[in-house]
Amino acid sequence: MVWKLEKLDWSDGPGHLTVTENCEAFCDTETLHFSGLKKDRTRLFLSSEGFLPSCIKGYQVAKPGEKIICQNGIWTGHFPPCIIVSCAGIPPPVQNGRVKQFTSIHGSSVKYECDKSYFLAHDSTVQCLFGEWKGMPPTCKDSRCHPKTLSHKTGVSLNLRNLTLSGESLNVRCTTGFVPSGIKPLCSRGLWTEFGASPCKELNCTVDEVPNGTLKEIAERKTWMWRRFQRVVEETFVKVNKGETRPEGHELKVRCNSKFSFQGKGSNNITITCKQGKWQPHPSCLH
Repeated sequence: MVWKLEKLDWSDGPGHLTVTENCEAFCDTETLHFSGLKKDRTRLFLSSEGFLPSCIKGYQVAKPGEKIICQNGIWTGHFPPCIIVSCAGIPPPVQNGRVKQFTSIHGSSVKYECDKSYFLAHDSTVQCLFGEWKGMPPTCKDSRCHPKTLSHKTGVSLNLRNLTLSGESLNVRCTTGFVPSGIKPLCSRGLWTEFGASPCKELNCTVDEVPNGTLKEIAERKTWMWRRFQRVVEETFVKVNKGETRPEGHELKVRCNSKFSFQGKGSNNITITCKQGKWQPHPSCLH
């Protein structure tokens, strides 16, 4: 015997099946295996019946207004009924750079490039996924080096415009009282390659004549033990000649002639020290 399916609707839960003779073929929505298609609440459709497809988030109807129809047990219509949504607008921007290349197609990745003197320090991926730009843009880092980031920077001028390009050595500028030491740190992608010492060193002090006085320095120091727990120190001083130089921190003795005193203040035999290219306090013997 042949049966005809009158109605079977499970939208509100299990129902009653009514059949008559002379069966018509029907279609089951469970056989529609298409990505993104939202299932209709009605599962079984008779021949010539159909529905307008709808899609889940990230998909859109391929042909709006066209139904999926059951024809003698076979589904007909535009297939696949849902397609993945493309991304709208441009990808997220990157600081100190720009978007170089992209497409709005699902699954495609974005290519970025950095401005001049910058490089991609932290690469990451931005993709178009189901209509949205996903991921974090990369980081463009300055490839230039600034003197203030030096570990050894004693006496180095920290002029804000004094930047060194990647691959180049520091053009040394020293502050007052300092001179280039001959060490030139190398800039490599924003980081210094240093050589264990500052590129600037303290300026030496030049020995000059002191009118009405003489300059001497310790040439030898000898120590003897004299009895128990006693010590006698002997210091030998030699005269320093005009035009000689001494390094930072070096000490000299100023001894003024008779009737003269250090800077005219009644003192004699004063110690002066080389600091940033100058003898301090200034050596002079006055009445």
